[in-house]
Amino acid sequence: MIVKEKYFQIVDEILSQDFNGKIAIDATVGNGHDTLKLLNTVGEEGFVYGFDIQEKAINNAKNLIGDKYKNYKLFLKSHDEIDIIDNCDLVIYNLGYMPGSSKEITTIASTTVKSMDKATKILNKGGIMIVVSYVGHKNSFEERKAVEEFLKSLNQKFYKVEKREFLNQINNPPIVYLIEKKV
Repeated sequence: MIVKEKYFQIVDEILSQDFNGKIAIDATVGNGHDTLKLLNTVGEEGFVYGFDIQEKAINNAKNLIGDKYKNYKLFLKSHDEIDIIDNCDLVIYNLGYMPGSSKEITTIASTTVKSMDKATKILNKGGIMIVVSYVGHKNSFEERKAVEEFLKSLNQKFYKVEKREFLNQINNPPIVYLIEKKV
């Protein structure tokens, strides 16, 4: 299917590229589903780092991953500390709140943009950043506006930026931004 119906189909399409042996970052661990997808994507030779400010998120991710993988490290830290990692080939953000958790704890514009700025600097040539932006939480419109302003400011000589929207879906579907580092 060329035209996607769900955001995760776009993410899965990107993750189907060859990232075997690469370094990936889940900037917003949540329940660990993207962390697990990244582990499957980079394989045993790759490595995945994850960031979340909620201990519940870190524990949920560890429980989901189980004993199958050893090539990952999760940080109980904000994603705006992403630059503790030197370099990476793939970064994913799932903005908003952790499903099944408090809707009062959300990503916010200031830390998200700071994190994305740092991520663009540690992203290797040919690296990909995926940003899934939801609206509907208390900080969502301000965050989306800041994310878009930041992405529009990226120099086209160094980055390709794509925005994918579901225009005819109800209930505030997410927008997916794809960023590729050219040099």
